[in-house]
Amino acid sequence: MRHLLLLLLSVIGLAAAETKRCVFCEIVAGQREQAAVYRDDKVMAFMTIGPVNPGHVLVIPLVHADNYLEVQPEALGAMLAAAQRIGRALQLTDLNAEGIQLLMNTGRAAGQTVFHAHLHVIPRHTGDSGIEQKSEAPRPTMAELEAVAAKIRVKL
Repeated sequence: MRHLLLLLLSVIGLAAAETKRCVFCEIVAGQREQAAVYRDDKVMAFMTIGPVNPGHVLVIPLVHADNYLEVQPEALGAMLAAAQRIGRALQLTDLNAEGIQLLMNTGRAAGQTVFHAHLHVIPRHTGDSGIEQKSEAPRPTMAELEAVAAKIRVKL
């Protein structure tokens, strides 16, 4: 009877884990391809697959949190510090970022679509429109994203 109970609890645990599948956790675990920019013991940063402008980076905590309200304070501080370094690096590349926008959506009503806390670091240019208006250009390939990531990594 005890073995059956343990087996049942194990199956329930596996089912719960499967329903909480997180694309960003898969990236952290190395199970999904991404163009990495930065990683330390608390956060990682990588190119978004749907950039507003070339050089658009996401900074995430390594430990899953649905949104910034759930991120541990040390990790939240590390996210901001990484975003600052990345912003400075963006301005040193040939992407010609005239400004840097930080954006973090929390909840569906705020536009959050991936429920793992993430901080957008968006290069901005005079005349581009909207706070988070997506580019009309086709999505970049992973090779194109990796080329931009390499430019940023060199300037970190």
